[in-house]
Amino acid sequence: MAQPIERKLKPKADGQPSSSFERKMMWLTTISFFVILMAIGAGTILREDRVSSQLENRSLAQSVKPTVQGVISGDDMVKMESYFTDQLVLRGTFVEMQARLSKNVLRQPFRNGIYTAEDGYLIEPSQAAQPIVPDAFRQFTQEVNRPVYFALAPSKTVVAERDGIIPGYVASNAEQRYQTMQAGFKQAGINSIPLDALQLSDYFKTDHHWNVDGAYQAYGEIIRTVAKTEPTLKKVEVDPESKRASEHPYFGSLARKTTLAYASTGDKIEYYDADQFKGIDVCYDKKCGQPLIDEQFIKEEGDYADRYEVFMRGNHGILSMTSQTKGPKLLVLKDSFANPVLPFLAKSANLEVVDVRYVNKDFDASEFAKQKNVDAVVFLHNANINGLMKTYQQKL
Repeated sequence: MAQPIERKLKPKADGQPSSSFERKMMWLTTISFFVILMAIGAGTILREDRVSSQLENRSLAQSVKPTVQGVISGDDMVKMESYFTDQLVLRGTFVEMQARLSKNVLRQPFRNGIYTAEDGYLIEPSQAAQPIVPDAFRQFTQEVNRPVYFALAPSKTVVAERDGIIPGYVASNAEQRYQTMQAGFKQAGINSIPLDALQLSDYFKTDHHWNVDGAYQAYGEIIRTVAKTEPTLKKVEVDPESKRASEHPYFGSLARKTTLAYASTGDKIEYYDADQFKGIDVCYDKKCGQPLIDEQFIKEEGDYADRYEVFMRGNHGILSMTSQTKGPKLLVLKDSFANPVLPFLAKSANLEVVDVRYVNKDFDASEFAKQKNVDAVVFLHNANINGLMKTYQQKL
């Protein structure tokens, strides 16, 4: 009868870890993982809540006091999830680490849809639907019975497409949409203020806005065009020696989307000294004497501080800018692109300024123009205005 074959286990080679050592390492890894999770959770709960994030340029979710009804409906659980996500300890560090991995290890030129060009410019390609200019613009032009102009600045993406900076394999139709929109405003009976001469150097590398040089160039074109019907409108020069620059680098809207891993070189945000705009009274939020240039935003600490708010302290629904100028009174309907232009324009004309994103829902732009008895109307926007078309349909 055949004897069963006995299999002898090979002795472990020298240096090979024993099963006991492997078990210890497994338990050590597991325990370390839970300790780290508990530490992060405890830190998130015990640390004072942050109100806003510079990196994301938004307000953060705050702690929630659960209610019986909220728990049953699930609303409070959703709010708690948002709270822990927003207030997570080292959240910004994790985001930056992931971005550096994408750029330096995976060699990806894109981050959150933003393309990093060789010269450090961050470009946001776009493949959006063709814009439709609503009939409200034609009706507005007829109702105000005043000359109406549109200064439509090409977005940085439009300029990058025009100059061949965006790779051919990237789908983007920004320039085509820009031309379509210009044609739509022309058909609505609105006079065009040409801004096609702007170059990429007139824009920030890490932000979608133009810099003060681009804004000053736009000011000159607005004066030159509108003066054809408003001859009292004159360009007022500024002293080149009064130009100032921030000590801290500026990392703008596109840098927040990509992080510093991609925005390797910060911008130098420049502005003209407030003394250049003496005699101009700025009123908003029921208060006059507001600054056109507020350097506190230039001096603010933090990589992602919004230093662009040095111009006009950001956006406001309605504001007026008056002085002793002999120029006309203009109504300016605008977005944030206009902010660095307004101080220059206020040296040449008295201004009523409206940002329709921040006015009451019952605001009527044509009635406002008649009430203020303006001499002309200037729309001042960048080419990414498609999202505002519905708002203008309601407000004009």
